Parts: sequence; structure tokens; C-alpha cells
Amino acid sequence: MNKVFIKGIFLKINSSLLLFILLSACSGNTKITKESQLAGMYKLYISEIRDSNGVWYEDNWTKGGNGFIIYDGLGHGALQITPKGYQDYKWLNEKESINKEIVKQTIDSMSVDELKAAVLQFSSFYAYVASYTVADTAQIVQHQRIASSIPIVWGTTVKRDFAFSGDTLILKVVNGNRRLKWIKMH
Repeated sequence: MNKVFIKGIFLKINSSLLLFILLSACSGNTKITKESQLAGMYKLYISEIRDSNGVWYEDNWTKGGNGFIIYDGLGHGALQITPKGYQDYKWLNEKESINKEIVKQTIDSMSVDELKAAVLQFSSFYAYVASYTVADTAQIVQHQRIASSIPIVWGTTVKRDFAFSGDTLILKVVNGNRRLKWIKMH
């Protein structure tokens, strides 16, 4: 066979192989899954409750508070919500708060009213980490809670209807009267 002919075939095979690899790599990066549509970090804008007349109003628990929800696009997420003033509560620093002896000494030195205030403050913190999946046929995200600031909900699953309005993610309790609006952080 002619060397030029063989070299031409070899060049076509290599070019075709290179093109295939490049197209495969590009198509892998553009694959959009249901889970990836939620990907991002969102800041809580408002939490609302619907009254018996169907009117939505701001929930006092989160009014002026702080919250974040994160979806990684791979099926892992986290949520954290604190009411107004939570970050201003005077407590132990990080090093002290993980030392059981210092925590015990602090609690032992507190009055009953101070203890009540601490329990109220710390119980208002709400957070969990979860795996999540998105329904194939509906705009529903399921959070399979792995751990939570509320021990009794560990290992439970919650469902949320979701919708987007621009950069706002709206999560609504399925068959419930609560919705939260989250603004995507850029």
C-alpha cells in the first residue's frame, strides 16, 4: 500500500477519535439533571404562612432573621435559619462552647431566668443537612434529612414544591401553609 494512503487513513482515524473525545467531554459538562437545576447558595428573603382565607403573610419566627439553603447539584444540601437577634446572643466563644466542663460551669452559674432565655434562644436555631432528590414528573424536591438541630427529625424526609421566579427559589411545604422565598447568591 501507498505510504501516503496509509498516513491519510491514520490521520482521519486520529482526527475522528480526537473529535469524538472533545464532543464527549463537552456533552458531559452540559448534562443537566433535575438535582443540578437547584444548584447554588440562596439567602432567605421571606418565610410566609397562609391563613384560612388563603392570604400569605410574613412568619414572625423568621422576620428580620437570617437563613441560607445550599444545593450542591449532586444531591447534597444544607439549610440553616435563625431568628432576629440570634447572632447577638451572648454566650461562650467557640473554644469554650465545645468544652463540656466550661459549659457545665456556665450553666451551673446561671439563674433560672437566664437558663430559660438560653433554652429559648438555642431552640430557635434550625438547621439540617440532607441528601436531596427531585421528582421526575413534578416540581417537588425531597430532603432526606441526615442530621438536624432538632434530633427527632433525623432520618426523616420532607417534600417541598419548588418554583423559580428569576433568581428567587420558592419552596412550599407540600399540602401545607408555609412557603419560603430564597434569593440566589452570586
